[in-house]
Amino acid sequence: MAGTADTDLLNELKNSLHIPLDVSDDDQLLTDYLYSAKAYLNNACNNNMTLDDRYKFIVIELATLYYQNRGVSSTTVKDFPYSLRCVINQLKYS
Repeated sequence: MAGTADTDLLNELKNSLHIPLDVSDDDQLLTDYLYSAKAYLNNACNNNMTLDDRYKFIVIELATLYYQNRGVSSTTVKDFPYSLRCVINQLKYS
């Protein structure tokens, strides 16, 4: 993540996960999760949603979910929390 906005988003994700900003061990993994969350949201909505106020919130929440569920057995599949699914659906159908 090269830009200031991307660095800010990474820092917000780290804060969400209670990872100190000076700890960089998982920065590449977190960056990948942020890119994945952005791609998922833009694909789910069939549009670039970056101008919507809810975009950053959803990206952070998705990336947090990805990070917290890394290494979970493939036999245990979890769906997104209901509240997150609701906000994604609002964007999708707005």
